[in-house]
Amino acid sequence: MEMNCSTVNSLHLKPSLAFVLPSKSNGIILNNGRLRFRELWKHSMSQATKAFIKDGALRINGREALLSVPENVVVKPSSNESLFLGAVSPEASSRHVFKLGVVKDFKLLSLFRFNIWWMIPRIGRSGSDIPTETQLLLLEAKFNGDGSPQANKPLPFYILFLPVLDGQFRSSLQGNSSNELEFCIESGDPSVKSSKFLEAVLVNYGEDPYGLVKESIKILQERKGTFLPRENKQMPGMLDWFGWCTWDAFYHDLSPQGIREGLRGLSEGGTPAKFLIIDDGWQDVANEFQKEGEPVVEGSYFGGRLVGIRENSKFRSDNPTSEGTSNGLKDFITSIKETFGVKYVNSLQLF
Repeated sequence: MEMNCSTVNSLHLKPSLAFVLPSKSNGIILNNGRLRFRELWKHSMSQATKAFIKDGALRINGREALLSVPENVVVKPSSNESLFLGAVSPEASSRHVFKLGVVKDFKLLSLFRFNIWWMIPRIGRSGSDIPTETQLLLLEAKFNGDGSPQANKPLPFYILFLPVLDGQFRSSLQGNSSNELEFCIESGDPSVKSSKFLEAVLVNYGEDPYGLVKESIKILQERKGTFLPRENKQMPGMLDWFGWCTWDAFYHDLSPQGIREGLRGLSEGGTPAKFLIIDDGWQDVANEFQKEGEPVVEGSYFGGRLVGIRENSKFRSDNPTSEGTSNGLKDFITSIKETFGVKYVNSLQLF
């Protein structure tokens, strides 16, 4: 079935026509202040589907997951139970922030990047509790089962929002003070611009939150074809050995002398490390938003940028205090392998 749709109001048709997506792209224009598409749209999901948009609300398994869904939001089916959310803009840009709808009256869990390399969880009950740079959002919803007399106790199920790569753009989730869920999508390159995103956020649901995440990752792996899930990867050989990561011992205050002392202490204690992970603190980085000696401001970590690929001055031969690094990091690694019997040495790479 094909139909011409003049505006994005096509997302708010009756249930049988609730899911639509463009069949070909011929550009986006503004007409009297309203967003319009010069393209054909195809009906792509039936009434039997348990996820659809109706009357401005995204309904998942009988529950309104998002309210006041904006008209520029695009829905694209992925599988029988999952879908992609995206959005369109009248202007192309390398960075957009789109509203998806209001989230409230849910127990929710966000996994978000609280700095450039680390994720932590946060719980809440509305969209304003969702932090920036959220990489996974899980809502706990309830439904009344099949309507039988035994199904009088609301049963929980879970709705997963998973921001993903869409072409050359990466997406993340965030909330605002109006309890609206937003997704931020950016290329990181001012010359890479777009105005239309069809697969920015995967939405899926199920009764088991752990199985839901695993199933969703499998859907993405089959859809994108750019990665393998953990169970399909071969474990690296170094994990057969006892090892040491420098992060908890030094954080950023890493030095060749400190690494040597740590390896020596492990050997003298009867637990020599056979593999070593040189964590953050060895690369040459700069952060214009974080001054040396000043307290760390939340979010300033995202201003850190790699200055060069070589090691920083602590590990270079031109630094007289860099013990055992006559020719830089390479010689230092050779030295600790010979001295302490380390078999594998890996380093954290930040870009």
